[in-house]
Amino acid sequence: MYELEGLRKQVFDDRYALKNDKGEQLETTPEEMWKRVSGAIALAEKTPELQKEWEPKFYDILEGFDFVPGGRILAGAGSGVPLTFYNCFVIPSPDDSRAGIMDSVTTMMEIMSRGGGVGVNLSTIRPRGTYVKGVNGTASGSVSFGALYSFVTGLIIQGGSRRGALMLMLDDDHPDIEEFITVKQEMGQITNANLSICISDSFMEAVKAEADWDLKWEGEVVRTIKARDLWNLICDSAWRSG
Repeated sequence: MYELEGLRKQVFDDRYALKNDKGEQLETTPEEMWKRVSGAIALAEKTPELQKEWEPKFYDILEGFDFVPGGRILAGAGSGVPLTFYNCFVIPSPDDSRAGIMDSVTTMMEIMSRGGGVGVNLSTIRPRGTYVKGVNGTASGSVSFGALYSFVTGLIIQGGSRRGALMLMLDDDHPDIEEFITVKQEMGQITNANLSICISDSFMEAVKAEADWDLKWEGEVVRTIKARDLWNLICDSAWRSG
């Protein structure tokens, strides 16, 4: 159960409070915040009469912290600035090209600047060492571009109140999966993101059977490892990086 004074303090600390164009805090009490939010939410009703009817009903729900909406709603509703009311977004995996990756990073940046957290699966990016005909060289891999997403996230202060929130994902059969799992063991590469592995039922069955596991790119097997070894690496790295 939330303590009322603790939640009041969050407003006094300016996390959800309305601010002016100079960043100065305009709200100092939860009651002011509830009035703003209930008025803004009531605007979704179709007529002024319904809006007037529902505004006090919404206020009654919020009063006393009986119902606490997501933080982006408290910060954004009625603020007059284009903040999102959603906490989390999953954006499409980037196209496997420089332009595709930069377009994806730009989409992430725009969402974060409006207060939303972002998740993205990088499994569409070719693995490290893959030959790239267009530049007559080899690819740096999905993890290196994950560092780009992480760096840009560190530059964003969401809606003027908090840092960007990023979740990077990689499929369990991507050839870069071992590098992805262990990247946080070396400081400074990916510091502004949480990492998630997209684990399939077939992988867990292979772990249970102590079977081989194929790492593939575009349908072709690049390497074969032991599923149990990869599972142990996941567990060890989760423990090491907290």
